[in-house]
Amino acid sequence: MSDVSLPASGLGTQANLWLDRAAQFAKKHREAWPAVAIVVATVAAYHFTLASMFDFLRLDTPLAYLPLLPLFCVGIAIITARRFQFAKRPIQDRQVDFLVGIPMVVLALLLITLAPVIASTYYWSDRADVVSMALFAAGATIIGYGITWMWRLKASFIFLLLMWPALYLHLMAGVMQRFTDVTNSALAHIVQHVPLGTTLGANLGDLIVTVPKGAPLTISVVSACSGANSVLGFALIGAAILTVMGGGRGRKLLWWITGMALAFALNIVRLISIIFLAHIGHPSLALGGYHAVIGLVLFAIVVLVMLWVLPLFGLHYKEQVKDRIPAGAAAAAAARPRGWTRKRKVATGVVVALTAVVALADHGLQPYAAFDDGSGSPTVKPFGAASALKGWTIEPIAQYPWVTQYFGQNSTWYRYTVVRPGLSNVSYADVVLTDDKGSLDAYNLLNCFLFHNYDIRTSEKIDLGNGVYGLLLNYTDPATNTKWATVSWAWPVNNKGDTYYERIALTSSPIQGTSVQPGVAQPQGFGIQDLLLDLLNGVSGGHNDPNAAPLFKTVDGALQGEAGSLVGHTVQAGS
Repeated sequence: MSDVSLPASGLGTQANLWLDRAAQFAKKHREAWPAVAIVVATVAAYHFTLASMFDFLRLDTPLAYLPLLPLFCVGIAIITARRFQFAKRPIQDRQVDFLVGIPMVVLALLLITLAPVIASTYYWSDRADVVSMALFAAGATIIGYGITWMWRLKASFIFLLLMWPALYLHLMAGVMQRFTDVTNSALAHIVQHVPLGTTLGANLGDLIVTVPKGAPLTISVVSACSGANSVLGFALIGAAILTVMGGGRGRKLLWWITGMALAFALNIVRLISIIFLAHIGHPSLALGGYHAVIGLVLFAIVVLVMLWVLPLFGLHYKEQVKDRIPAGAAAAAAARPRGWTRKRKVATGVVVALTAVVALADHGLQPYAAFDDGSGSPTVKPFGAASALKGWTIEPIAQYPWVTQYFGQNSTWYRYTVVRPGLSNVSYADVVLTDDKGSLDAYNLLNCFLFHNYDIRTSEKIDLGNGVYGLLLNYTDPATNTKWATVSWAWPVNNKGDTYYERIALTSSPIQGTSVQPGVAQPQGFGIQDLLLDLLNGVSGGHNDPNAAPLFKTVDGALQGEAGSLVGHTVQAGS
């Protein structure tokens, strides 16, 4: 028995030692645990947002390195916290903290619950969920630590907000073209003086590479390969690093510009290595796996090299902030309750519940991601005969040329008939396609119908599935005295490589077998009255005439089912 009890006693002693060390560690870092909880809660709550952003790493776009920003944000927060660890505890006004922090968290929740319903298929184009994540983290920090600490950590939250893709997708078109032109000029100069078996093509950016076997290979250097991704990535990450460094603004600026220049230069090296691999007989490797990985490797080298040369530029970590701590502070800290008080348990429960709610809402954003490939380009194709499901028939029957005066010179309006198997009545699809999204908003369907004095009996927003919200309208056309039901929705589409916007309106009659086509409501000006009516309908959630409901019930159900089927089929085809 003694042979068995001795090891057990030794194990027990070791376990107690580990527990004591863990308790001492937890006691020593008591103030840091709420911060750890905030980070864990943010990652758990916005798991889908972060996962979708990390998909950018495999894309050759200027947004490729945005997913790395949260890691640097955490690093900035840790370094800043250590810098202020010996500073005097800031005065906290908990009432003000709650008045600021709680609305920020509520707004963050609205951005991933209410905003998707309003924006529908356009939600993923602007990615309000990233803004929501930044607000959630900042609001939780204010609630946990106060406004003073949030201000000390402001750089972390600013760079978390700079992960918002919309900032770059809507502002970088001109910058991207300049990068492409500079890259093409540099490569054209290099290939003329370096024996790479490469000549310039007829079009700017085309390089003709000779290969040992087969016809020459044409490589096009477009904006995605121009080096903008690595330069933008270092501009953001380098700026994040500089927030915790001291040494003068001039030195920081010189280091920052040097890093961007190095990133651009190594991208030229990357392109030359791809051309060289293709020239010696490995085109599949050069344009496949090597092309996908070498950019990340070289970018990591840029960051490591620039971190290593920080002292050469005279840059160093900012000095710690040390204030005189009042004599009673240590005693007050020691007198604080160590255990789990009732108040702390309630607060923890609220945090866990809120995190779960936000996590569910964030997870529910998955359908919206199907409308954007991550680089700002839509995945859905325009409506047409190819949109028909198996057994369906979609045929164009009319075109309205005057559409250009309202929706732009590049707009079209086609009417189609949609015939489903097993149904005797025909649906009509009016499809407006334009490159001007604002025109679809200005000349929306409801305002057009109101201008033409259509008797609107039902107007309500409906869920068509796959993240698409449409508008259901039941109305009477006074010109023909016929009743119609319409389900419409709008989304961004990929029209021959360009981003366009499409509104589809499915219309059918509640009276089976009618031979009259629905009237075409020509758009009119967007007046104050129409704006107020639209706003009133939005605030009231639409209206539904109970007297008209029995007449339109069957056709409404058929149209919603038809629209949902078309939406699902189109989304699947684009994914």
